[in-house]
Amino acid sequence: MNTCCDYGKCTQGRDCPIRKQRAQEANEAFINGVWGKVADPYDEVTETFKALIAVIAVTAALTLISFFIWGK
Repeated sequence: MNTCCDYGKCTQGRDCPIRKQRAQEANEAFINGVWGKVADPYDEVTETFKALIAVIAVTAALTLISFFIWGK
């Protein structure tokens, strides 16, 4: 039985068997780790903080160098 109209849209709405099958496949892939592991947010925060400190240090160093060059 075809559940799609002539334009390829499902006529059964949320009860579409194809939609349920795709959702089930996506759920199984996520559960089995096919899409990879989710990154730890704490690691991302610490890496971002380290990068921020590096940017601040470089900016401060360039500011001090420019003060010494222009003598103010």
